[in-house]
Amino acid sequence: MLIGCEDKKQDKENETSVELISLDNCSASISSSAPDFYKDYFSCVDISPTGSSVTIKTDGYPPYQSWYYEETHSNYIPFEKQGPQYFKNPNTITPKNYTLTIPANPVSRNLTINTTLVDGIVNTSNYEYKLGIAGVALNGVAIFNPLAAPGDDIEDEKYSFDLYNAHPTQDGSYHYHTVSKGPLEVLKHKGIINNTAPGSGELELYGIMCDGTVILGCTELEGSTPNSGDLDAQNGHVHDIKDKNGKTHFSNRYHTHICTETFTSHKFTPEIQYYSECN
Repeated sequence: MLIGCEDKKQDKENETSVELISLDNCSASISSSAPDFYKDYFSCVDISPTGSSVTIKTDGYPPYQSWYYEETHSNYIPFEKQGPQYFKNPNTITPKNYTLTIPANPVSRNLTINTTLVDGIVNTSNYEYKLGIAGVALNGVAIFNPLAAPGDDIEDEKYSFDLYNAHPTQDGSYHYHTVSKGPLEVLKHKGIINNTAPGSGELELYGIMCDGTVILGCTELEGSTPNSGDLDAQNGHVHDIKDKNGKTHFSNRYHTHICTETFTSHKFTPEIQYYSECN
């Protein structure tokens, strides 16, 4: 009987032998010829220039702990109720094989992005980002648009978010709809910032959408605070995106700001695709 118990103990240890995934050991291969924006700010992804585009590949695994990992995974932690309305959805994180091709010089659709377009309802406009992965965060996690699947409401779904404000779909696609300390931890890991609390970072950058729209937080890339009067209905505007050293990474690039403390009219990722290409 004792031998049988030891065998079961060994089996359990073998089940939990999956290596912890963190920013120190996540898989990444960023080409030296990739634009500086991707080399300076991204981790846990494969990035390579492809003609007039940049290709990003990722498995979508978050490099931190979540109760949405399988219980046998080293990144798994038990569910922690964050309030009376919070719940754990029944899905678990599954590795993916995402490939997004981001245009280097995206073409504007010449839209005026107003509250008529940004209505929070799926399939009411031909200009919406499609459901599913629409962008990639700095840490390789998928970024989705802010629209819940038909019959659901993102304001209800947010109560299923984990400690990093993310959750998986039925097919295991783990993703963000809003702010998260996850991408900001990449910036800290690279020595760019010290504070990873959304709304308090010295600069806040979350990722990039498939059409080339950059997603920032409560700051511009160089750390200044955007003027709320310049923002459209999804907190977006156009100007050169420069870093704190004065380097221009993108000229006249449309970008949005997710800042749940200040720009409260739109607290989620962009709904409307500003540029024409999205692969």
